[in-house]
Amino acid sequence: MMEIVPERSLVPPLGLITVAALCPRQWKVRLVDLAFEELSDEDLLWANLVMVSAMGVQREGVRQTLERASKLNRRTMIGGPYASSEPYALLPLADHVVVGEPDEIFQRIATDLEGGSARRLYRVAEKPDVTRTPVPRFDLLALNKYSFMSVQFSRGCPFTCEFCDIITLYGRRPRTKSPAQLIGELDALLQLSWRKEVFIVDDNFIGNHKAALELTCELERWQRCKRYPFGFFTEASIDLASRPRLLDAMVKANFCRVFIGIESPSAESLKEAKKFQNLRRDPLDSIRLIQQHGLWVMGGFIVGFDSDSPDIFDRQIEFVERAGIPWAMTGLLQAPPTTPLYDRMKREGRLVQESSEPSNFSPPNFRTVLPLPELLAGTKRMLLTLYDPRRFYERVFDSLERWRLQPEQRTPAPSLLYLLRVIFKSVWRQGVLSGYRRAYWRFLRRLMIRWGLDPQKRRLGFELALSGHHFIRYARHVAETLEAEGHRATQFKHPGFVPPSDGQRPNLVQINRLPGRS
Repeated sequence: MMEIVPERSLVPPLGLITVAALCPRQWKVRLVDLAFEELSDEDLLWANLVMVSAMGVQREGVRQTLERASKLNRRTMIGGPYASSEPYALLPLADHVVVGEPDEIFQRIATDLEGGSARRLYRVAEKPDVTRTPVPRFDLLALNKYSFMSVQFSRGCPFTCEFCDIITLYGRRPRTKSPAQLIGELDALLQLSWRKEVFIVDDNFIGNHKAALELTCELERWQRCKRYPFGFFTEASIDLASRPRLLDAMVKANFCRVFIGIESPSAESLKEAKKFQNLRRDPLDSIRLIQQHGLWVMGGFIVGFDSDSPDIFDRQIEFVERAGIPWAMTGLLQAPPTTPLYDRMKREGRLVQESSEPSNFSPPNFRTVLPLPELLAGTKRMLLTLYDPRRFYERVFDSLERWRLQPEQRTPAPSLLYLLRVIFKSVWRQGVLSGYRRAYWRFLRRLMIRWGLDPQKRRLGFELALSGHHFIRYARHVAETLEAEGHRATQFKHPGFVPPSDGQRPNLVQINRLPGRS
């Protein structure tokens, strides 16, 4: 969508601007966001310390950045999820690696750096009190480059999902900022003239549901006082459907959408993954209840569990379409380092070499029960079906029908100039040049007939029309990648992993790695 809208990135690097706020006041700090900026040698030579934050999927970019800084004799430090998960992979590349959340010890790290006694590796075992975390340095951002702004209310999640590293990186006891603290961050954004949507980036906003309820009640009062400058969206567990009071409070605070980790319609797979919160009530009923309360739903879905049978792909397609979820983030199960799933795969001798930049569509980094060629082919078919242009736009229309917009909800309206610019680019790229233009025009016609006089649904509907520029093309790109990986797996006659019938652990040498992988 960045090819159509004026912005260059969806969200800013909240971790980096939070660390920037922890730096001593006398330090001069610059931010380079590699999502849309080129890193120059002049940028690196200006700095006494080059600080990098990244996730595992960005490992190749991390390597290039750290190597460039090293060649220019610049001191380097890396933290964030990648460093916290795989510190020993980064020690050869960076002068200093920080594992964990540095909020409460960064002043000590800064003192060590200034005194020339900084350690190569800092391990922060204790989880910090986030009520002491300062307001992020939003002033370092090129605000006009971002579609959404990011703030954080809580860290951690109370659940035990086997494949998730949130609970191992940030703990199972959610720690929250105070409502006044988060509202202070929103006030800072207002002073910087931000007037677009705000993403509350918590991995589970309702992990501490009492604190979330307290915050949303305060946010409602703040929104009324400030005349609703922001719309919010966030991520939450599906048990949000069991908390109607919290749901209503979120809507009154002008939350308009929520991402939910649904993962699978298979109860067996959810039990295997220890995602018990998704088994307490029918997930389809839960999604529909959330939609009826006023939140538009995005969903995460995973295939590749040991319990998945060959019909899982059709079951996923059926669930997504019945639930009316246009943005269905589907992917293959991975076992990230530090997770219980990684430990189990290691015990069972099923881990394989990861790719240089793993993603949700890389072959799993463990031997799967479902034969890999079948898993990849099924995922390819699932994606192409879900993001077939006609079916995608039908699902978009269905989602707008299901979304029961409440009177309190309103999203900031863009300027007329912004809107005209985006409409022109969308019509040209999607309505004239694209191969899915017929489905695009049919949806826009239905949108205007049905909600032409409803500014909220019309606005979201147009945004969803734009999103086809990403999802339809990206699904086809991923399908080509999956097909190539499938041919490779077939060439090496990759069977599925078959658990031993006698309950014995499998032989490590026999199944430790895929044929042809180093």
